[in-house]
Amino acid sequence: MRILLDTNLLVRAAITPKGSAREILRLIEASAEHTLIISAYLLSEVADVLRRDRIRARWPLTDLEIGAYCQYLARVAAEVTPEALRAVIQDEKDQAVIETAVSGRVDAICTSDGHFYQAPVLEFCEAHAIRVLKDVELLNRLRVAI
Repeated sequence: MRILLDTNLLVRAAITPKGSAREILRLIEASAEHTLIISAYLLSEVADVLRRDRIRARWPLTDLEIGAYCQYLARVAAEVTPEALRAVIQDEKDQAVIETAVSGRVDAICTSDGHFYQAPVLEFCEAHAIRVLKDVELLNRLRVAI
């Protein structure tokens, strides 16, 4: 399965080593049947979020650690260059996720962002054979595949 994890999940995987997001990342990496899809935009956004003051106040990652994490993601994922699509979702950051997913021919977008669960977005994703899953749903699917 080709999987795109949204920025929120990738950030959670960095700051909570024993959480579900990190387990999802480990299961994808450990399986020859699954591929993590990412774009330069998503890597940049992950780094930006991890550098925010409110994130660093609680999870003080250094610039070196953030850089190493983003390099790790780039190494374990297949990076795609998204093509611009007609706007499907209001937030341009979310639109970048949709464009990466379509360009990367993903089977699933894993996100807890409510914008992705609105009918027009779900219909668009369905037309491109993309499922939108919450982390618990994806984690259960990945565990069953072991």
